[in-house]
Amino acid sequence: MESTVCPCGSGMPFGDCCEPLISGKPAPTAEALMRSRYTAYVRGDIDYLESTLAPESRHDFDKQSAGDWSQRSEWLQLEILDTEGGKAGDAEGQVEFRAHYIFDKNRLTHHERSSFRFDSEDGRWYFVEAVSFKNAPVVKVATPGRNDPCSCGSGKKYKKCCAAA
Repeated sequence: MESTVCPCGSGMPFGDCCEPLISGKPAPTAEALMRSRYTAYVRGDIDYLESTLAPESRHDFDKQSAGDWSQRSEWLQLEILDTEGGKAGDAEGQVEFRAHYIFDKNRLTHHERSSFRFDSEDGRWYFVEAVSFKNAPVVKVATPGRNDPCSCGSGKKYKKCCAAA
């Protein structure tokens, strides 16, 4: 059986990275939960996204919109920019990231800082809220030409990288 690389960008096989978390294993850190939530968007696992929301945040979760965004987007790359707290023994953590994707033929970047809380009663991290950066909550990036370097930073030509995905 072929093991695929996890979409979260860890470089690890999906079965050793985000799959156990999406299947119910508690995330060990806030960053691991962030990565698994990105992977859930890539894979269209909207139930996981809802279940990893802090209980007080679930009332306004729009499952339909999340599912539409997930399915209509071509997810390219997750960049973790910064983490603060969110390790074993911490009660809270924050993860700043950029998610690169294509939506309606436009190459976009979503940049936010997400807050997480550890619930010591059930031993799980939960996503609490996100703050999108005001200067660039979503950035449209011009699609490169086929022979241009890919804008995801891989070093490959666009036609051999994200255009081939």
